[in-house]
Order: sequence, then C-alpha cells, then structure tokens
Amino acid sequence: MRNNTSSSQTYANVVSGTTPVNTHIDTDIDTTAVNDVNSISSNSHPLYLHNNDQPRIILISKKLFGYKNYASWKRSIQIALSANNKLVILTGEFKAPAESSPSFSHWKRVNDMIITWILNTVSDVTSSSMHYLDSASDVWNELSERFVAVSGHKIYEVQKDIFKLEQGNESVEIYFHKLKGFWDELMALEPVVKCNCGATKDWESQNREDWAYLVFDGLA
Repeated sequence: MRNNTSSSQTYANVVSGTTPVNTHIDTDIDTTAVNDVNSISSNSHPLYLHNNDQPRIILISKKLFGYKNYASWKRSIQIALSANNKLVILTGEFKAPAESSPSFSHWKRVNDMIITWILNTVSDVTSSSMHYLDSASDVWNELSERFVAVSGHKIYEVQKDIFKLEQGNESVEIYFHKLKGFWDELMALEPVVKCNCGATKDWESQNREDWAYLVFDGLA
C-alpha cells in the first residue's frame, strides 16, 4: 500500500484548507557569497564606500610629476588608502571576485573609485596612458615599473645630498630634521625585502650603524 503522508497535500490539509510548510533547505544557495555581500555594509570591509567617497576626491595634496617625487608620492598614497582600508585592493591582496559573484559589482565600483583617486594625483602627462588599465593594482604596478626603472639615478642624488649635508651654522634640530628627511627618502627608494633567513636583521643593524655615522659625521 502506497504511503500518502509524504505527499505535498495530505487529506488532512485538503479538509482543513491549510498548506504544509516546506522544510526542505535549498543547498544550492551560495551562503558564503551572500554573507560576504552583507558584510560590505561594515566600514571595516575593503569594499565599503562611505557617502563622502566620491571620484572627485583628492586623496593627497602632492602630485606625481616624475621619478624625483615618486617615492614620497607613493608613500603618501599608501598611507591615505590604508586609512580608507583600501590598500589591499591597490596591492592586489584583495582579489577581484568572479564576475558571477554578487560582490563583483561592489568590487568593480571600489576598484574604479581607487583608479580615479590615483589619477587625480598624477600629472596629465603621466596619467594619459593609464586610462585604459582595468584594475587599480595594474595602475599601481605600471607606475612602479615606470619610475622604479629610473630610481637608480634618484638614489644616487639622495646619497650625494646626504654626504654633502653638514650642520654648519644651523641648529642641531634643523640639521637632524634635514638629514632624517633624506634618510627616509632613501629608505623608501631602497625598501628591504623581508625574509626569515636573518638577512633582514643584518640589513637593519647595518642601517642603524650607517645612520649613527652620518648623524655624527655632519655635526659641527
């Protein structure tokens, strides 16, 4: 005898005029994607955009004109985007989701916003070839390849400025401030590659010794 209790409409349902509740869970729903989209409303999410985040925003006051100010411009952009929790998108650490993902449109909007913010701080000559790149990380890498290739000359110039600098008639405070500015610029041009082999500590130790030598060597 066939069991009719599994039918979607039992005799009792027909008599009472009620419809049974379907307790089946659709396992095809991508709950991960849904949760990810919902979390975008949190300001801690890289894809979150505040109402004040607009394409016309100028993130930093300085403009990139060439290799001479690339290091300081790069550092300023990194700080500004880190403060907006967008640096991971610029560096590519936060990957673009699949185009079929519910969060793709959110990523695309933020990605385009970052590209606009960067181009707002770059000279027209430099930005002219950047408008056709699809991702913020591509723009970032293109700028890096363009200016790091000629940064060797800039490193030479900064090193020369460091070795020429002397206290002279200036106060120790002013002398130290100038020297620290040159040193920080040099460190930005020659970033250390982190590793677990001990070489990083040796490099940092040598840098501290070099710094101490430069400070005392230039004092009157």
